[in-house]
Amino acid sequence: MDAETPSVETLIATVLSDIQQKGYSSIQPFDIGEVEERMVLFAQANGVTLGSDRLYISAKQLQHCMRASKDAKGLVVSRDELIRFPKERYQMDLYYDGECFIYTNGVSKFIVHPNYKIKVSREIVKLVNFITATRRTDKKEFNGRRYIKI
Repeated sequence: MDAETPSVETLIATVLSDIQQKGYSSIQPFDIGEVEERMVLFAQANGVTLGSDRLYISAKQLQHCMRASKDAKGLVVSRDELIRFPKERYQMDLYYDGECFIYTNGVSKFIVHPNYKIKVSREIVKLVNFITATRRTDKKEFNGRRYIKI
């Protein structure tokens, strides 16, 4: 990464600031790193199509995490957690619910769609994409049959 390119953390922080100040951000979707090996291996073994080998995040999805209805229920993930997600996801537990991958650190969960249609530079492409993040309320949530631990 050269000095001209802002870090992933800086990009996420900028998008969150834009949303807070203007209600939206015009920053294009950007990749926050490689799709990690455990997700790739699980996808290959279970017939899950991954849209890309990089994990993407968009202003629209970050805005979705911060929406007022979530805030009113106390489900909004902190700004710092969202900024740290690209690096900290490697230490998180990873689950699959039959449609999406879920990263969790025990406090929050981060939903990643394996093959999400998104518009990038006026083109619709399918990517591995961060969808939303939510505070976990039920500590037993991942003990049931709904999730496969990876």
